[in-house]
Parts: sequence; C-alpha cells; structure tokens
Amino acid sequence: MQWSPQQESTLQQVDRWIRTGDAQVFHLFGYAGTGKTTLAKHIAAGVSGQVIFAAFTGKAASVLQSKGCDNAMTIHSLIYHSRDKGKTSLVEMEQQLQKLMDELTEEGMTEKQIESNARVKDLKSLVKAERENVKQPFFVLNQESDIRGAKLVIIDECSMVDAKMGEDLLSFGVKVLVLGDPAQLPPVKGSGYFTSGVTPQVMLDEIHRQAAESPIIRMATEIRNERKLTIGDYGDGCSYIDEKVSPELALGFDQILVGKNATRFATNKRVRTLKGYEEPLPVTGERIVCKRNNHDSGLLNGVVYEVLNNNGSMDDKSQLDIVTPGSKFAQEVMAHNQAFLTSKDDIPFYELRDAEVFEYGYAMTVHTAQGSQWDSVLLFDEAFCFRKDKWKWLYTGITRAAERLTIVKM
Repeated sequence: MQWSPQQESTLQQVDRWIRTGDAQVFHLFGYAGTGKTTLAKHIAAGVSGQVIFAAFTGKAASVLQSKGCDNAMTIHSLIYHSRDKGKTSLVEMEQQLQKLMDELTEEGMTEKQIESNARVKDLKSLVKAERENVKQPFFVLNQESDIRGAKLVIIDECSMVDAKMGEDLLSFGVKVLVLGDPAQLPPVKGSGYFTSGVTPQVMLDEIHRQAAESPIIRMATEIRNERKLTIGDYGDGCSYIDEKVSPELALGFDQILVGKNATRFATNKRVRTLKGYEEPLPVTGERIVCKRNNHDSGLLNGVVYEVLNNNGSMDDKSQLDIVTPGSKFAQEVMAHNQAFLTSKDDIPFYELRDAEVFEYGYAMTVHTAQGSQWDSVLLFDEAFCFRKDKWKWLYTGITRAAERLTIVKM
C-alpha cells in the first residue's frame, strides 16, 4: 500500500515505540477518514507476537471486526471475568435462621407462631435478599487474561474508557496503542482516561482520497471545518433534509440519534407506539441502553441490551433479564423505572444504590452514542442546543454512521 508522508512517519514512530519506547501508552489520534484503523491493522501485522484489538462497547468491537480486526473484543471481556459472589454470608444467615426456628420450636411455639415471629421474619427477609444477591454476576480482574501473552493491545474509540478500566488495563504491563478523534465531543462524565489533557504523539489530519469519496466523511469534514451543510442529497443514501419524517422512514434506520433528552423521550415513546408496545415499562424484545457504569456487574454506559423478560416491578424498580445483542451471556438487573417513564436525567443518587439506570434505546442522544457506530443512522440536528460544542456534537453524530445517513434539520 502507498502511504502518505504523514502516515509513513506515523508507522516509523509507532515501530520505534514498540521496539524501544519506555512509555506504556502511545496516543495515535486522527480525524475521520485519516486512516487510523488501516494504520493500526498494518502495525498489528508487523508485530512479532500477539496483538489484541479492543473497544469500549460491543458495537465498536463489531465494527473493528468488520474492518478486518478479527479478534476484536470489548475491553471488559478482555480483562475481566465473572465469578460467583461469596456464599459464606448466605450460609451463615441460613444456619442462624434454622437455629432460631429450632429454639422457638423447643420453646413450644407452633409453626404459625414461628412464622409470625418478628426475628424470624427479619432473618427470612435477609436470606431472601442475599440469595438474590448471590445470583448476580460479579466481575473481577482476570489475572489469567490472554492480554498477559500479548505484545501489543490496540484500543479504538479510547475516549470512552474511564479511570477504573484504564488503570486495570495498564496493570498488565502490556504496551497499549490508543486510537482517538479530538474532533468528537468531550468524553462523557467519568470517562476520557486516555484523552483528557493529553497531547498525542501523532495527530493525523490528512483526509485520504478513498475516504474523501465517502459522503459521510465529506459531511463530517465540512462540519469539522465549521461549515454549514446545505439541504440536499449527498449521494449513496446520505442526505440533509428539511421535512417531516414519516414513520416508515424512521423505522428503517438501525439507530435514531438526537440532542435533547426531551426529544429522546418523545421519539422513544413514538417508536414504541409504532412497534405496538403498550406497556409503559420494557417487555420482551425491547431495546434498552445502559446509562451508568457498574464494572462489578459488567454494565457499561452506552451499551445497548435486549430485554429477554420483565420479571415484575416493585418500589419503582423493574427486575429485568437482559442480554447484549449477539451475546449468549444473559444477566438479571434491577432497573430504575423513572428513566423509562420521564425525560429527566437526574435520578437522586440515594435511589440508585439498589438499581441500575437504563432507558429505551430506539433513540439515544449523541453523547450516549459515543463509542458506537451503526450501518444506518437517522440524526435529528439539534446542534443549536450545544453552543460551545455544536460543531463537535454534529461531527460526532455524523460519524456514528458507517454507510447510510439522513440528517433532519430541526
């Protein structure tokens, strides 16, 4: 392949770093269309030893796979593994309960009296809660991870990685090449371990001919240079329109992206109606998206899940069985109902101790969609809501699409 002088220089710098560099992390940043992934694949092919590709979300990992990075996986699956929660406390509680019931029986209490005893009730409640707790997955650092035998790890969409995951990744001592795009929105709260306050060793800014032929890259480049898009057809299924969107059009895209929470809520409500969902809370087959990291449970902000079953609601929480599309690993979670029922994004912290935050995922904000990509995207242009970051917001939204994009002027 014919490399540009900028790309050739990048390859030489990364090669020197892999062979002789002391730094554990190399930051290779570049705009959409500059060839970051192509360079990363070439770098991987030239390494003498195992190279692992990884990304924050499963969707981003699948995009890497589609680009020829066959072993790409999520960072979470690479460095963590699940184990059963300790059952010691549960066994102790059960023994304590049995001992109490035996003592009350010896005192002459009837079965009915024992069942109504306050101490028995309290212990039974604790045992029930602990049994449910033991069922939940518990993720810990996998000291036997394949990363230990790797020569290099390449991380795409690195801005999504938070401090906990970033530090755990580096704890294995393997060199890490991180790929990022500074034209995108600043990382969501709590993330940006590899990007915040960082000056990259390489910053690619040349859009290459083949990439420049893509309407998505052309639109993204126009926005990055702070030039407004004009209404019209950009070719290959990409357009910027100023008209009402029909239900048929809206349902024909893999993902709908918006700016405001109110728009997200209204759009999700409309899509659910069009799909025939009448219940206010999620039912089997629905798409929901996680809104808060919980590394212990393997739940990551921005990851989309499918609902396998809603086991019922109690105290403003729903017990859901969920699975990441394409995965066989299902898990049970307690989800806070308020995120499904209102457009507010500020559930009091004290209510979140016993519940996770999910919302419907048919439409999501561009901020939540960072780190993911879909073949086709319908983007409602609400950049005007983000004065400081309006160009970055629209650029990030545009580059979430891989093949087909319709932007709707609002």
